[in-house]
Amino acid sequence: MPLVCMSLTARTIAENLAALERYRGKIDIVELRADLLDPSEAFAVRDFPVLAGLPCILAVRRKCDGGGFVDGEGQRLVMLAKAIAYARPDQSDNYAYVDLECDFRVPSIEEACHTFGTRIIRSLHDVAGMPSDLGEAWAELAAEPGEIPKLAVTPRGAGDFARLFSWASALPASERIIVGMGEYGMPSRVLAERVGSCIAYTSALRAGLQGAAPGHLDPVALEETYRFRKLDRDTTVYALGGGTNVLASKTPLLHNAAFESAGMNSVFVPMPTGDVAAFLMALEATRAMGAAIAVPLKEALLPYLTRRSPEVDDIGACNTLVREDTGWTGYNTDAEGFERALLEFMGTADLRGLRATLVGSGGVAKAIAHVLARLGVSAVILNRTVSRARVLAQRYGFAYGPCTEHSTELVADHSDIVIQATTVGMEGERQSDPLDWYDFSGREAVFDLIYRPERSILLERAQTAGCRTTNGWKMLRYQSAAQFALWTGREPPATYFS
Repeated sequence: MPLVCMSLTARTIAENLAALERYRGKIDIVELRADLLDPSEAFAVRDFPVLAGLPCILAVRRKCDGGGFVDGEGQRLVMLAKAIAYARPDQSDNYAYVDLECDFRVPSIEEACHTFGTRIIRSLHDVAGMPSDLGEAWAELAAEPGEIPKLAVTPRGAGDFARLFSWASALPASERIIVGMGEYGMPSRVLAERVGSCIAYTSALRAGLQGAAPGHLDPVALEETYRFRKLDRDTTVYALGGGTNVLASKTPLLHNAAFESAGMNSVFVPMPTGDVAAFLMALEATRAMGAAIAVPLKEALLPYLTRRSPEVDDIGACNTLVREDTGWTGYNTDAEGFERALLEFMGTADLRGLRATLVGSGGVAKAIAHVLARLGVSAVILNRTVSRARVLAQRYGFAYGPCTEHSTELVADHSDIVIQATTVGMEGERQSDPLDWYDFSGREAVFDLIYRPERSILLERAQTAGCRTTNGWKMLRYQSAAQFALWTGREPPATYFS
């Protein structure tokens, strides 16, 4: 089981200790990023292990390696020497580890570490990408017996992540640290056990400290969202594929809580990508048994499916993958999730004769249009690219138009229900209102599929006008429950609905 290490990045020792106290009991070791301390704090670095009361890693990382130290190797050498030397009789009062780069070979420092019982982590931090030959880079890192080799690289896409994961998981058992940094490398942090890492790095994000490296999770998120300490090499992986905003999705919280409730050794982890082929490579590398699919992959995946459910063919989009002996089977639970949430919101099972405005024409909008037609609702489809709105609308005999003020009368004529099915207004996207040109009368029922933030600008404006409003949180719960059933063949736990 990898040890959970929290990297401390505050400007003062006191701030770092305050953050440590907040997480004590949730971490195993701490890394003091001495390169980020104020210069006046340098004298206190030697005493940090005594104050911390946990095994400590000392890192004085250079700027070229993603750190903050810029004063030259001579001063860095002095800082390292003062922190490691003057060892105390009680080994726990000394640094348990020191992070030294593969090109930093200083016999006096190494001898001091050997003498005083400080383990050397021999590291390579590639903040720009990945070595073309991972094996060659690893051979240099792992050359010295007794040192712990650490390879921290930056995948530039899901294909790079797949290459890193496949290579690392095939290495013979050994004491090592392998990390994929950045948004595309994030799954390697959750799946540290699968790549053989003995340490998983986190940052005190909820305590307000900056992340020590791109892609760091907070220790609480690692434990509570991903059940990190219960994962092992036999854990079944399920993935969330889509753009980089999947990293902020609440879907992992839903699915991992369900796996916990069901007593399953499984984990659901985001794998961001906009490339279908690379995503499928990542699924193969991690031996994932299923996946949830977000934009922009819902439609692009269709040619890669061995089999498709009738709903996928009818809707023209896939949001769920299930691994079968012959390949990937595609399903669509967006429609089921939206229909349940819509009928609950409207308070009736009969929507025939109502008129709706649907903003969007992507994979989710296709599922919604399918549901509206089946329920007997007449709709208008609005999209910034009118040709896309036209293609979707003509499939169901709906009206269509641009998502501009030129469609004001169309919306007014289809205003019983207004459904927003794009990412406009989502956290991490440009905060805006796709219908800012439309004045709500207060009679509309407004359904914005965005749930981050809980109240989008659109919903705030509609609520102020007196409209009934809802976001996409219940839809997400219902569609996720349907995914669980497809993946496991079990009834979804109550955690999806509570």
